[in-house]
Amino acid sequence: MAFDLQEQEQIAEIKAFWDGWGKSIAVGLLIVLVGYSAWKGWNAYVESQSAKAGVLYAELDKLAEAKDVAKLKTAVESLKKEYASSAYTPRAALLLAKTSLSAGDAPTAITQLQWVIASAKEAGLRDAARLRLAAVQLDQKKFDDALLTLKSNEENGFAGLFFEAKGDVLLLKGDKVAARESYKQAVAKLPKDAPNVKFVEVKLEALGNS
Repeated sequence: MAFDLQEQEQIAEIKAFWDGWGKSIAVGLLIVLVGYSAWKGWNAYVESQSAKAGVLYAELDKLAEAKDVAKLKTAVESLKKEYASSAYTPRAALLLAKTSLSAGDAPTAITQLQWVIASAKEAGLRDAARLRLAAVQLDQKKFDDALLTLKSNEENGFAGLFFEAKGDVLLLKGDKVAARESYKQAVAKLPKDAPNVKFVEVKLEALGNS
């Protein structure tokens, strides 16, 4: 097939462009395709890991119901090692903390709660762990440690619970004035239909709501 002069010039320009940039374009396209494949593969891997972690968590729940703390602890540590980034892992640690406390093993509970505070990606889980850890510290009469644990919450929805917990610690510490103020803050921050509002109001009234 014959080409006229203008077509031949256009073809020559295309060849020159490809000679100069074609290899870079091909490499760039290859990088994009490899990156896309890696992204798809990573997503599939994450979904697979999450599913496996979910199955393990279901087994942990059974161990917790059976109050088999030893096996539960081993399983949770395995979950941390193999599926550290899974959303199930901090929940498993909270489950172990709860089960350990019921069995009278406060040190294990404290270790698990501290791990959740340090490692959980969800702020709500970290706040829940802080509340539980402060409750353990309060039971141990470690008032200053409990207040430090309750120093600040991350999720706004936990503000009322934190103020109530602080009030409990301050009351047992003997600081009734500070406890009263903390309970007032709790009533102000808690939703009006929260189940513990009335109980906080009762504690506040007992201290003299002035």
